[in-house]
Amino acid sequence: MADITQNFSQLLLTYGPGAMMDLPDNAVVIGGLQDWDYKGSNWKPVEEERLVALLKQQLGTKLSPTFAGLRHPPMFDEDRRDSNAPGVGVRLFPGWFLVNEAPANGTAVVPAGAPAGNEKRRRMVEFSELDVTSGGKLSYTGIGSKIGVNPIRFVGACTRGHLQDIAWRYLTHRGKDQSCRKPLYWVERGVSSDPSDISVQCTCGASISMADLYKPQFLGTCDCHSPWLTPRRDASETCNEPLRLLPRSATNTYFPQTVTVISLTKSNDKLRQTIAENKTTIDGIRVLPNFIDVLRVIPQLKDAFKDFSNDQIMQALVSDDGSGANPNEHPHIAEFDMMATGAAQIGSDGGGSFFYAETLPKASLGLQPPWDAFLTNVVRVHRLREVTCLYGFTRLEPPPTPAESELDEIQLAVNGADLARNVEWLPAIEQLGEGIFLHVAPEFLKQWLDAKEIVEKAMTLRDREHRDAARFNRPPKHRGIAYWALHSLSHAFMAELALECGYPLSSLKERIYATGPAQADRFGILIYTSTAGGQGTLGGLSHMAERAGELLTRATRSLALCSNDPICAEHSEGSEEYPLQGAACHACLLIPETSCEARNTRLDRGLLTRTVLGDGFPLLG
Repeated sequence: MADITQNFSQLLLTYGPGAMMDLPDNAVVIGGLQDWDYKGSNWKPVEEERLVALLKQQLGTKLSPTFAGLRHPPMFDEDRRDSNAPGVGVRLFPGWFLVNEAPANGTAVVPAGAPAGNEKRRRMVEFSELDVTSGGKLSYTGIGSKIGVNPIRFVGACTRGHLQDIAWRYLTHRGKDQSCRKPLYWVERGVSSDPSDISVQCTCGASISMADLYKPQFLGTCDCHSPWLTPRRDASETCNEPLRLLPRSATNTYFPQTVTVISLTKSNDKLRQTIAENKTTIDGIRVLPNFIDVLRVIPQLKDAFKDFSNDQIMQALVSDDGSGANPNEHPHIAEFDMMATGAAQIGSDGGGSFFYAETLPKASLGLQPPWDAFLTNVVRVHRLREVTCLYGFTRLEPPPTPAESELDEIQLAVNGADLARNVEWLPAIEQLGEGIFLHVAPEFLKQWLDAKEIVEKAMTLRDREHRDAARFNRPPKHRGIAYWALHSLSHAFMAELALECGYPLSSLKERIYATGPAQADRFGILIYTSTAGGQGTLGGLSHMAERAGELLTRATRSLALCSNDPICAEHSEGSEEYPLQGAACHACLLIPETSCEARNTRLDRGLLTRTVLGDGFPLLG
């Protein structure tokens, strides 16, 4: 099988362990972490102790007792294209195939007496009936020549991520002779591909329509198969979820469970920052009696610590208490506190620094009402580092995102599928970028939040969050009306920035900081971009910070009227199908979902400004 390469973000967010993928000649499922082979090469750790502590606390027994932290995925090596090259293993799936076409005589594939008409019949075969070439191609030998095959389009899955082949022979002979082993055929009538026009037929006369397979409970309960893991089925595992029919190419085949943090600057002390950035490597050699001597010869470390004496390094290590990794604290809190200090410089501008930002003098911004009162500070983020870790996945229904947790506590969704039977490490990627942080004045928001109209509106939004959670049979997550308002403003601001900063809207990301009533006041918006390598630090976005007031004015002015009004404005109270969307549509507030931290939910431009309906008590008047 030829080498297929994916970039790191694709491997974590789209084609991670357990994801189905079509290769040029085969359909496969991406192998679990046990199949991620570094081939003895030095795998690169991802340094982020806050994230490691959070994962250990949240995932608990899903991780091995010897969990070692985060790793980069195997790196493709141009110089190693043989069997010793590092890479990610895949496994053939599904195990059922359709024969492409009949041989010339037709007797091996088309049953005798097949009805004529606008009907296409293809023989169904299992993997055990196929031949495999040296290049990995599959074929079926009928009578005479070899015939190509295609993997069947449908498989069975449950919401916990399990995946298996449909028991086609059993279902076709349901209530009939289960011992029948005569040929099965995939029969399609017409050209509509409607399930009622597709059936599986046996030459014994038994048949079943695809429409039946979509019926609730028709496929029975899940059998706990995990074809990406070793072993594929754990005898001790149980699953009571119903098995559901799933097209392999459907958009709900794979929902990654990820958590992302912005790396902190532990201290403006350059030595302590350098220690934090190389913590894993230092911890690995610190037990050696000649620790300092070893540190001075390791290429990665000797240049980083060349400006510090041996005594300075040892004193800093002894006094380092490892703080900054409270697993019960939402990662957003430490990020907000770092950016909202008001210090002229935050972090260091040295090479290898994780974070560097400047708080702009407010007087130099020329802010006009209401932004002079709305903003406490504007921070130009020259450099940031974003670390994203994949810890599981679901199918059929998306898991809640960490952004849905209240800001005083983080709650990761942990009921998804595992990436390995024994999780010794987790894959992660680090990306570099830049951004703008808006520190929102708590006094401005609180005055708005205390208004009678807003208190009543907040209760309505809380009810809508209840209704949305009930649709997915999970506990409701209440972010508060301040989050709805700031999230809506963030989307409008991002759309305006995309016109000026040189980055497309799909390249921008957001983080909303909004505390609830009983929490310390933290309100802010971070708009940033991050990519692997240096492309995310070109300065086009961060240098828009001086124009924050102008861009915010333009962004909110455009929200008063949407091209879909009055229909868009009339959805301010949500709908039964989308209770977490108010006056928001693709013409005004919705953005690419990769840019939104909450999947384009909790949005309503009516919370910011008056719409064509003219009612409400908007934040910005």
